[in-house]
Amino acid sequence: MMKKIIDFLLLSLLLISAGCKTTETQPVSWEQQQAYMGKVRDPRLFGLGIYQTPGGLQIRGGGRLHPSKAEILPMLSKKPWRPVVNMNGTLGKKWPVLLDCTVSASLFEFDTAVKAKACPVGEGGAQLVRWPGDEVPCCVSLIPSIRLGQVYVENQLVMVRMANRSLGESARGAVDPDPCAVLGWDVLEKFEQIQFLYSIGQVLLKTTDPYEPNPLSLSAQIPLVDHRGACVVRGLVNGSAELILIDPAGDFEVAAESGASIDRIKLAEGVVISSPSVASSPGGIRIGAHFLQNYRVTICPRAGVVYFENPEL
Repeated sequence: MMKKIIDFLLLSLLLISAGCKTTETQPVSWEQQQAYMGKVRDPRLFGLGIYQTPGGLQIRGGGRLHPSKAEILPMLSKKPWRPVVNMNGTLGKKWPVLLDCTVSASLFEFDTAVKAKACPVGEGGAQLVRWPGDEVPCCVSLIPSIRLGQVYVENQLVMVRMANRSLGESARGAVDPDPCAVLGWDVLEKFEQIQFLYSIGQVLLKTTDPYEPNPLSLSAQIPLVDHRGACVVRGLVNGSAELILIDPAGDFEVAAESGASIDRIKLAEGVVISSPSVASSPGGIRIGAHFLQNYRVTICPRAGVVYFENPEL
């Protein structure tokens, strides 16, 4: 079987190590990897396309979100609340998954992917790829159904990490429970609404119906920027225009490349952060859960806007 081991450097991939805790990673055996990759299927059988790009072969498409669905999901990771929620597993089991708006691709640990009936996809053979900063390779794969309560996505392209027990830095330090998968912007951007209500520790997902904020509680309405496969807005950092990631999974108030102090961040007239605590992180300026928990935050990817509201009104 032909294997392709390539560096998978998605331009939109923004990994973070700030505040992360990692548990021991348990790589799967080479025999298990071989057996899994031997089940490779042509992605065109599932309606996906294969494209030759300057960076190498890319598979695109898939991820059909079923319409007219909604679900309220409790956040499982606390102190601070972060969006680890339950995905429907097999035989009535639940699998904790992290919703991460700042990574472009979704990632599954090996055993969970196998239980979710994932299969590798590729032209002529399975593709092993590497995420920046991770020594464990991933296999480009397709999962037939990702279900979050009543919400589900069919034929989603994902990365299957050839290891168990820990997702490494991709878990973003979330524990109790440790996530066994990360659903990135490739999944989340399909939703009409993704609402984070930290005051009661819940996430609302809706596939249809544009969001209508309460005018009495609305602090700001900020346009999203179509920027490299992540939830990004424009704002002012110390008076200079910058691209800023909205990062509900971040265990910090603000993060920046250098970790240097910041005097003021202004997202809008009603959303200003003065003298924030700043963590060090790659990927640019980020606004994390320690600040977002002060609001009801509703990201509307299809409408291209994020709403900040007073959670008490």
